[in-house]
Amino acid sequence: LHLEGLIREDYEAQEVKKLIEKIRNGLGHWLTFVTEPDVDSTNNRAERALREQVVLRKMFRTLRSAEGVQIHETITTMLATWKRRGLDPPEQLQSILGGEELSSG
Repeated sequence: LHLEGLIREDYEAQEVKKLIEKIRNGLGHWLTFVTEPDVDSTNNRAERALREQVVLRKMFRTLRSAEGVQIHETITTMLATWKRRGLDPPEQLQSILGGEELSSG
């Protein structure tokens, strides 16, 4: 409620306006960690999980499009999350893909 009150006010300073716009754009997401126990309040866990992939992407420059980068980061985030939760990543991926048996050859 306090954040909602802040974004309703008018501000003159450009820096404050930028901050308020950032708050407004993320209002539904800023406090997700309060209602979702698996979400870290600092986001450090997620940042650490992606660090290796970001370094590899920069070193090898294999992902040349923004869409390719987003797909790669999404998949690696899903795999890391499943592993952290003690779930079997291939089994989870199979479930998402419609439950068909994945071919090994």
